[in-house]
Amino acid sequence: MNIQIQFYGGLRRRVGSDTTTIHVDAEAPTVGDAVEAVQREIPALKGILTSVARAVGDEIVNDEHILEEGDTLALLPPVSGGSPGRYLSEEPLDQDRLIEETADERCGALVVFSGDVRNHNKGRDDVVAIDYEAHGPIATKVLKTIEEEALEQFDIHQCRVQHRVGRVEVGQSSVLVVCRGAHRGATFEAARYAIDELKRRTPLWKRECYADGTDRYLDGTPLEK
Repeated sequence: MNIQIQFYGGLRRRVGSDTTTIHVDAEAPTVGDAVEAVQREIPALKGILTSVARAVGDEIVNDEHILEEGDTLALLPPVSGGSPGRYLSEEPLDQDRLIEETADERCGALVVFSGDVRNHNKGRDDVVAIDYEAHGPIATKVLKTIEEEALEQFDIHQCRVQHRVGRVEVGQSSVLVVCRGAHRGATFEAARYAIDELKRRTPLWKRECYADGTDRYLDGTPLEK
């Protein structure tokens, strides 16, 4: 069976391509079979896929998952954490619009967190931009789930989360979290929960770009099923 493989983050650079097709010689191939075939056919990936998550469609799956004809297997490296939309946007984030969309007369507290690109990181003081890459279907699902969790777990009435994809210049916002509640305590806690969970769970990768024209993918956190 032929399986299409998609590469994200630093894997894309190692392979030199976004996608490839591999043949798995089994009637009911598993994800584990496919990963073994990838490592055989692409020596640059041998031994480095143990902390790489696997996804089919909008679900992270384990190595026992059975693949079907026509499936695409995405390999997702640890996250350093999709067209303009509710959750992912290629355009600059509009804080005023999110504040307007969440207006609620029940709420006396408004907390806005903006994560902006800074000009220094880990010994480099010449950062000019970060290029964000996302697995669109899973990222959208995770961000929607985080909003729902914040609404369920904290005494708030509104929660919106939005992240940029593509190139984000120094000083621009890469992520916005807007929470509204009746009281400040729960609203602060909800916003903190949302940004912390986003960084931990969302399949987003950061390629830091420097003034001398070089760049590097930042280390991240392994995704879990």
